Amino acid sequence: MKLIDRFGNSLNKICCSINKKSKKCELVKKNEIIGEQIVDLNQTKMAQYQYRSINNKDKKVRKQNRILTIRRLFFMFLSALLFNFGVLAFLSKADTIPSGVSGIPTLIVTLLKDNSEIKKYFALMYLGANIPLLLLFGFRIKRSFVLLTLSFMLFQIVTNFVFTLEPVEKFIKTAFDVAPGWSSRIELKPGLIVDNPNTWPIFINGIIGSLFLGVAIAVAWKNGGSTGGTDIVAYFFSTKKKKSISSILMIVSFTTTLTFLLIFGLVEPHSHSFTIKLVDDGKGGYLQEYVLSNSRVIFGMREISTLLYIFIVNTLVGIIYPKYKKVSMEIFTNDPSKVLAYFKTINYWHAYTIYTAKSGYTGNNVYRIETTLLLLESKPIMRDLKAIDSNLWVKIKPVMSIVGRFSTKFVD
Repeated sequence: MKLIDRFGNSLNKICCSINKKSKKCELVKKNEIIGEQIVDLNQTKMAQYQYRSINNKDKKVRKQNRILTIRRLFFMFLSALLFNFGVLAFLSKADTIPSGVSGIPTLIVTLLKDNSEIKKYFALMYLGANIPLLLLFGFRIKRSFVLLTLSFMLFQIVTNFVFTLEPVEKFIKTAFDVAPGWSSRIELKPGLIVDNPNTWPIFINGIIGSLFLGVAIAVAWKNGGSTGGTDIVAYFFSTKKKKSISSILMIVSFTTTLTFLLIFGLVEPHSHSFTIKLVDDGKGGYLQEYVLSNSRVIFGMREISTLLYIFIVNTLVGIIYPKYKKVSMEIFTNDPSKVLAYFKTINYWHAYTIYTAKSGYTGNNVYRIETTLLLLESKPIMRDLKAIDSNLWVKIKPVMSIVGRFSTKFVD
């Protein structure tokens, strides 16, 4: 194939209408005639994004940013709602051991479990446990991320207070119950409490609760914030290394979870297990005799559900918010001037290459424009391209890794 260096003087007339201060760009008319089609390039999604990022003091842009902030705050509230509901309705019944900073208030609640009021202050303790991380990393990461994360914590305090009101808590725990009447521990006789040998509810509650929390955490990330805790650490290293959020979270979560598994294994060990032995009652019948085991379970369903929680949550975050996931986009068209005009209008920030080939079907020249970009960038760009030229054909395939400089300003 032959590399195309230029497409004539007509493209030199296509200029940038966004960065009005740039010496390399001139002001373009609102409607640019490309071929036989009238296209308003300034109204494309990415052109509007570029305009807002450059002209953030413009009155209309400031209004749009306020609306965007309100929208993000709404989703942070929704995230806190889903998070607390998932914990109360399902994860608390699965005895799932928390990962990250949330393990600190959970440990306090466990140690002071005789005080029934202490759990109402869980979210407040969680906020307090985050203060050292915010002081350490808060001034080294994006300010909007810190503020939105703080908003999540404040919403979490409010929703946690409402959910732990006795009538509300009772309703949630009874209305959303996969195993009514089941308890993780059984009192065989006064003072003798053992683990329930029937552990399938722990597994089911753990999975459902993990799904709720995974969606809640992903929603927070997708809207520019997080749920706090080790998310702050993950964000710092993710932006520095340009690595996937979910992969960093997975490493941090496993590290902290193993620590809390050891701590909770000492503070809140499994109760003794038991077996039921049938004893002849001498009257032709049998009596049930409970035989208590001298050993305790070290790695049981509680620990399995904890590891499943980490896997499910971080997988969902990776699917819903693939921040640094890269793809290769190939654009096939008979008229590359439309695509190139669009790239010039938005000041497209990635390298791209243009090839020419002959169509085996029509015998006409076909142009292929190839570029590597972020998956989150590809969706709005593809929508814009289809609006500009409905006849072009786009192919997207994943990119496993790259070597060299790569701009991530769109998601940073």
